[in-house]
Amino acid sequence: MSTKNVYLMTAIVVCGLCLGWGGSFLFQFNDEVIKNPVAAAPPPPNILPSLEELYPYEIPPKSTLGSVLGEMDISSQVIHQIVQAAKPVSDLGRIKPGTRFQLYYKNPKDESSEVTGIKFHFSPTEMLEVHKVNDQWTAQKITEKVEIKVVTFAGVVKSSLWGSAAEAKMDPNLIADLAEVFAWQMDFSREVQADDRWRLSVEQKFVKGQPVGWGSILAAEYENENQKLVGILYRTSDTESGYYSPDGQSLRRMFLKSPIRYGRISSRFSTKRFHPILQYNRPHLGVDFAAPVGTPVRAVGDGVIAEAGVRGGAGKMIRIRHNSEYATAYKHLSGFAKGIHSGSRVQQGQIIGYSGNTGLSTGPHLHFEFFQGGRYIDPLGKKFPSAEPIPQDRLAQFKTEVTTMMASLPDWNSEKFGRSSSLPPQQTQPSGM
Repeated sequence: MSTKNVYLMTAIVVCGLCLGWGGSFLFQFNDEVIKNPVAAAPPPPNILPSLEELYPYEIPPKSTLGSVLGEMDISSQVIHQIVQAAKPVSDLGRIKPGTRFQLYYKNPKDESSEVTGIKFHFSPTEMLEVHKVNDQWTAQKITEKVEIKVVTFAGVVKSSLWGSAAEAKMDPNLIADLAEVFAWQMDFSREVQADDRWRLSVEQKFVKGQPVGWGSILAAEYENENQKLVGILYRTSDTESGYYSPDGQSLRRMFLKSPIRYGRISSRFSTKRFHPILQYNRPHLGVDFAAPVGTPVRAVGDGVIAEAGVRGGAGKMIRIRHNSEYATAYKHLSGFAKGIHSGSRVQQGQIIGYSGNTGLSTGPHLHFEFFQGGRYIDPLGKKFPSAEPIPQDRLAQFKTEVTTMMASLPDWNSEKFGRSSSLPPQQTQPSGM
């Protein structure tokens, strides 16, 4: 076996071991290879240098490419030529702090020699090379091929949902994606309980055999004492997709269950509540979410900003008109997201502002109000219409995919996951119900 093949096999084995704990079915090995090993070889060198070794320079905060290269004694003329050559494919004047790059020299062993090229690392899949060839600077954008593998995870909630991800050796960021799958059915900031259990299959992205990120959750199941939620990803086109229940009903509803991803409810909707500042009983016609100042606040539905400004005891606030029947308000904000102003259109889940403590407020929180037909309603007790289901002519194909997706999930029937399930999957109300 050549040295090159030894290095390749070593990389594959390392990747397989790293992913094995996640329930991955990425690699299979022939038993004969293990039974008849080749002669022992010396440990291979580090064939996968770090990002810092490949791209030793970095754009610091509040710096520009020009200022950084200037400090490296590269002439303003060369900097200008590099920026101009790159313009057709990338605007280096807007390069982000933290971007790493490497330089090429006419004499590779002498960094005081003429610079003949520069390579930028924008992401694990996107690079930009600018080189001087025959006294002309040319630029080329490089897009690495991404390989998609499917991995699976499962866990049981003990102390927290995030803790269950750590115990399952899963990237905790995937918990946020799991919560998004069921964002219309469950408020993960207040409804998670001990002994809840979950399982999912997800796309993992690889470049040259190395994991670089996550794609979409393909199938997910979340079960507690009261319900079993199942979500299956169905792509209706190259650009549109959504999650559906096994019977083909959309999980998406007109409104999200919460304007904050993870926030504790500190005060519920009530027609009679003792006000802590005014010291008398008055209606509390909204829901308060305790959250640190600066917590992102999401629009619970598509709509148009009817008001964004300061209003007395509400402090900084936003009101969204969703349609002729529904509207929502978000109060005591610390600030507004970029581009948010009266008349701007927003989409469900879009960040519109940040929680705060402005106006008549006893502490950092978001006061959230919901209106139907101009009247205050309690959003926690309201069921809203679903989006359109899987079209009838695609339903048979979808149900075939459901069978495949569910079969790929880790088995529930093991001691690790506690109780056996007796709950049926959730039945999503048909659109318009």
